[in-house]
Amino acid sequence: MLVYLQREAVAPFYATAILLVVNQFTVHKLSFERFMALVAQMGKLLAELAGILAAIGLIIGGLAVTGIAGTIANDLVYLAGESVIVLLIMGALTSFILGIGMTVTAAYIFLAIVLVPALTNSGLDPLASHMFVMYWGMLSFITPPVALAAFAAASVAHVSPMRAGIEAMRLGAIIYFVPFFFVFNPALLLQASAIENLQAITTALVGVALVSASLQGYLIGIGDLGDGLKGLIVRVPIGISGLTLALPAGGLFGLSQIFLLAVALIFLGAGIFGRFVFFSKPREKSSS
Repeated sequence: MLVYLQREAVAPFYATAILLVVNQFTVHKLSFERFMALVAQMGKLLAELAGILAAIGLIIGGLAVTGIAGTIANDLVYLAGESVIVLLIMGALTSFILGIGMTVTAAYIFLAIVLVPALTNSGLDPLASHMFVMYWGMLSFITPPVALAAFAAASVAHVSPMRAGIEAMRLGAIIYFVPFFFVFNPALLLQASAIENLQAITTALVGVALVSASLQGYLIGIGDLGDGLKGLIVRVPIGISGLTLALPAGGLFGLSQIFLLAVALIFLGAGIFGRFVFFSKPREKSSS
């Protein structure tokens, strides 16, 4: 269903029905009591999502009734003027809002029609423009206060929905920057020569690893980056180093790759130096 027929909307329903039947032939059969508990749990989950979906419907309905959805591209180009970065920021917000009330496929098709032409007319790479709107159209699934995917997972895991949403946003924080990176550097999408593609992907991978280390508080080869104010002083330079390293050369700021590499190394060195100044004894995170 998913791969051959490409009917991703109905594939989960058929898969669930098949799994329920297969389960009856295993040693862990689904009893009537467990089935009723499953139904009750799903009812609670749907009740929690109903309020969010109702608010989302009002947003999408307002866009449709007022006709704003059909004039988004022209309005964004007019408001942005000659600034590409302003156009991208407004395009990201538009993609995020429209992604709230639609499936990924529907949101992408709509955005590809009304928003991508505005981006490509500004001189951006067509493939990068399509990937940009698709990424930002999906970010609402992990971004509070909507975070439908995180809220659904929170109901299954029996944890606070908002806490799960914040944790999902923290774990996926780098995704908010990645679309801007490959818009200004199509080599990340293999749209350049082999050497440029390899260089861009390598620097981006190292940069993302440093940003992740900053967010998680652990750097391979160094250890625990600490907590509290001292930990923040150590983590922030490492995070800036990662973003600088992943930042495409040229692009918006017209900076060379050598300059970006030098700045990244300075911030990385400052963060590592602060780690050993504030935490002289090497510490490892406990595996709890």
